[in-house]
Amino acid sequence: MDRSPPSFVSGFAMGSPDACVNQPILSAWCVSKTSGSSGTEHLEFKIGGILGDSRTAGSWKLNMTAALYNANNTLVASSVSSVPFTISVSPSVLTVVVPAKAVVWVDGVKQQPGTIQIPVDAGAHNVTVPSIVEVDAGTRLRFDHWKDGPTQPNRTVTISLSRIFEAVYVTQYRLSIAGQTASTAGEGWYDSGYTATFSVAETDQMNGLLGLLGGRLRFQGWYENNKLLSDSPVDHLIMNQPHTLTVLWQADYTMPIIIVGLLAVVVFVLAYVAMRRRTALTASEPSLPSRETTQVEPESRVGTKKPSRRTPRRRSRSSVRRRRSP
Repeated sequence: MDRSPPSFVSGFAMGSPDACVNQPILSAWCVSKTSGSSGTEHLEFKIGGILGDSRTAGSWKLNMTAALYNANNTLVASSVSSVPFTISVSPSVLTVVVPAKAVVWVDGVKQQPGTIQIPVDAGAHNVTVPSIVEVDAGTRLRFDHWKDGPTQPNRTVTISLSRIFEAVYVTQYRLSIAGQTASTAGEGWYDSGYTATFSVAETDQMNGLLGLLGGRLRFQGWYENNKLLSDSPVDHLIMNQPHTLTVLWQADYTMPIIIVGLLAVVVFVLAYVAMRRRTALTASEPSLPSRETTQVEPESRVGTKKPSRRTPRRRSRSSVRRRRSP
């Protein structure tokens, strides 16, 4: 129980049709003339100016009193009517409604994920919500607008009383293409209910050496969960959930086979020509003379000459006769 003594605040009063005397002290009062001759007057009290923030929060004990004064300005005791009452004032509450996984920032302070309700002082406050909220690998939420009109996720709001601000998000689903090559298109995020277009070239180049040799991939169809979805290179799909498409290709080795076959023929021809040239060169080379054993006589001593051995030749008779004739 709070046993602290009550505190007083200054106040002021306004009256109609007669003006009141404002006394910014412990009370406010006003004097007005009676409006009827029946002896009964009806008074209406209105209380305002108590702002709901941390400075004015709590219980306000008030007392309203009405009394009549006679022409001599003397209080008529029997006319005094007093009504004590209490007003409980709570701070202004800022409520920001967002999806469960969205994190709100208020005046640069990160809040817990999901919808928040926090007490704030009266005045301007900065509120920021995320542009994208990840749900899972194939689903996310995209900020679209605030329910009261603004379209930016960051805004400044003015608080005088408790207020509620709701961020509107749009669900998005991802279209993924497995076995993707450079010729495919359409992968990405789409709003729920949007018709996504996906496409692929009918043929594409193989990777690596086979691609350099002219190897091609030929489109066969789009598959999802091992079921044929479409056999058209260009098709459409309503995005009401995440989708993963797989492109089925058929390999075409026609050009690599042709090129490899031609290379093999060229290599064979070159090898055959080289072999024929080698055979022709071998056949055109001259034969070397056979080596005979020759007996070398030792050289004679210096200063002596060894007579040569000559085999006497026989002269024919005809030659002798010619010398004798005159």
